[in-house]
Amino acid sequence: MSAALVIRAGAATDRGLRRESNEDALVVTATMCAVADGMGGHEAGEVASALCVRTLGASPLFRLEDFHDFEVQEPAPAPDVLRFRSTVERELRLDPEIPNDAIEAVRRVRSVLWQADQHIQQACEGRAGTTVTGVWLTQVDGRMLWLVFNTGDSRTYRLVAPGTGPDGAPALEQLTVDHSEVQYLVSIGQLTSAQALVHPRRNVITRALGTGQVWEPDVWVLPARPGERLMLCSDGLTNELSPAHMARVLSSVPHPREAADVLLQAALRTGGRDNVTVIVADAVTPEDYASGA
Repeated sequence: MSAALVIRAGAATDRGLRRESNEDALVVTATMCAVADGMGGHEAGEVASALCVRTLGASPLFRLEDFHDFEVQEPAPAPDVLRFRSTVERELRLDPEIPNDAIEAVRRVRSVLWQADQHIQQACEGRAGTTVTGVWLTQVDGRMLWLVFNTGDSRTYRLVAPGTGPDGAPALEQLTVDHSEVQYLVSIGQLTSAQALVHPRRNVITRALGTGQVWEPDVWVLPARPGERLMLCSDGLTNELSPAHMARVLSSVPHPREAADVLLQAALRTGGRDNVTVIVADAVTPEDYASGA
């Protein structure tokens, strides 16, 4: 059985230098954190992202000692979604580090996101939506796991061990995959990653919560280890800073709140063309969390 871990996080958000309002929202708890990037204009985007993180933050799932006690609520999936889930379950069961019971935890994360989707639809009547990316740190069959989820193009990264980047520099591993038109074109080989950065439709997303269209999240299950550092952000950060720059900050600034502030200020200095939100989340023992070590 692995030792229990909790999240010690720091967060920062700003409307940026060109936007009139901040349609981003965030939530941080001891076991879960998430970033949502609303869309819809005329304050509707702010409502959508706020409802999203409020639903996540209020869900008992992330506070229960046994996640099985959380009742799954979501619509019956279409046949193509069932086939997708079957593939995911087979892949998880092939990984010796991932307990089979993690499938049940994934179902419950999806259920909470479906509830968020429904709340946004009811409040905004299809006039707004939001992306969301988040992580849940939980114990399954005696193993500490990250459940990483996303819908849209907000992202979650992991700082990887020193020496893995160019010339031994720190590096970031992107854990999520954007639900966007350009990412699809990259995946089928019609665009390179460099071309995607400047493509005129790079901000067109293909999944979102609350729009009444496709809401299905991707969920990844990864072993969690003490000292790991993850970063969650809206595209207002990644459109301004390179992965190498973000990796240098995350590897050199020890406290997560200070690291989040440094990243936010760097994004504003390089243009701040959109709302910017970032959460830096460290996996620590409860004892280290209490002591601030």
